[in-house]
Amino acid sequence: MKWIRKALKGISLTAAMFVFQACYGPREDYYSTKVTFRVVSNDTGEPIQGVAIWAQSLNTSDSNANGNPRYVADYTDKNGMATIWEELGLKQYSFIDRDSIYIPTDTIVNPMKADTIDIVLKKSS
Repeated sequence: MKWIRKALKGISLTAAMFVFQACYGPREDYYSTKVTFRVVSNDTGEPIQGVAIWAQSLNTSDSNANGNPRYVADYTDKNGMATIWEELGLKQYSFIDRDSIYIPTDTIVNPMKADTIDIVLKKSS
């Protein structure tokens, strides 16, 4: 009779753990979107290193929109490339070089998977 109770306790515990995982586990879509940017100069077509990519969510329900609406998502490398993993949702990105040689550029991106988006920066006058 004791082994039946132990077996039922084990089954009950396993069922409870399954319910908690199903209800309170991590969201599947969290950081599931990859966006790659290639930032180049309008004059030469050469990649620009060190461009700050600022991100801002356009969804009111996004956790980043509460208290910290705008944040630096990444910087471009020597090839002008930056890959950002983000939550799903409409995002506005701003591209600002650290020396203010180029005009800051904004774009709105609906998340795409494994696509590269070319950003062309123009020199300021």
